[in-house]
Amino acid sequence: MSVAFMRPVREADVDAVYELALQSGGGMTNLPADREALKARIGFASECYAKHAKEPGGEVYMMVLERAGKVIGTSGVFSAIGLDHGFINYRIVKEFYSSSQLDKRCIRRALVPSHDFTRRAEVGMLFISPDVRGGGYGKLLARSRYMFIAQKPSIIADHVCAELRGWRAPDGSQPFWNAVGRHFFDMEFEEADGCNAAWGNEFVEALLPRYPIYAELLPPDAQACLGRPHESAEPALKMLLAEGFVFNDYIDVFDGGPLVDARTHDIKTIRESRMLTVWDVADHLHCADGLLASGAVSTFRCCRGKALVEGDTVILDRHVAAALNVEKGGQVRWAAW
Repeated sequence: MSVAFMRPVREADVDAVYELALQSGGGMTNLPADREALKARIGFASECYAKHAKEPGGEVYMMVLERAGKVIGTSGVFSAIGLDHGFINYRIVKEFYSSSQLDKRCIRRALVPSHDFTRRAEVGMLFISPDVRGGGYGKLLARSRYMFIAQKPSIIADHVCAELRGWRAPDGSQPFWNAVGRHFFDMEFEEADGCNAAWGNEFVEALLPRYPIYAELLPPDAQACLGRPHESAEPALKMLLAEGFVFNDYIDVFDGGPLVDARTHDIKTIRESRMLTVWDVADHLHCADGLLASGAVSTFRCCRGKALVEGDTVILDRHVAAALNVEKGGQVRWAAW
């Protein structure tokens, strides 16, 4: 029996990850459908794993989900974002106006440029092959990132955010970009998204207007995008909210998609996970599945599988132990599935 497991990405994974990026349909900045951009991103991630960081320094820890020797999904952790050029988004600020003469009161929404998440950590890159959806793999991809952080918290900034892909019209157009970004960046959405994926966000900081934009001045279809996730991102948003992330009216400057955040110690998987000693490895365990992780950084592994917990010890299914590269007497992190 083959157990699917998370592991650090390798440079040899470029072709497999590129195939996944093509399946994503575009719009995922951290998983661009550009082979050379992906090759550079994976190369940088490999360097990050090899550098043995001692604190957050802008590292990208990209991971893949492997099953029976095939890569079927991706996810990752950014140790600290915006260190070079800042990390910018819009915050929706509600302003109250009133006129006693006209007896009118109203609330207007201002999109205010914000750097509130600069130097914070980010989880992202979550994508699962459409061929294997529905088997709990998306949940494994998402939660493995928190197990990664829990295994070595000193190298990840102590506040985590997540951006979700924004809504797009059935014809593929992006109303928020058409109403805002296109006028200031002088390019179409796909080109801007590709530039961001390939070269980073320096051009965003350089060209984005520095003053608030009132939402009421935007077309209705653009206003409807504010904080609205793409249909494909809705399951990811639900999982983030279940983990303790909160939407505090921050949105992406490109597509208006929601940005959610949480303090590291408030993330449910991290808070409720604990270290256990492997008491034994056995066949045919009759017990509930657990979320399990071993190693840290370059040796990290994470999977879902049978694990019989008894106090501070655990008996692992033999296939699970093999996926985690652990033996009797080793250490694993466990959380309820």
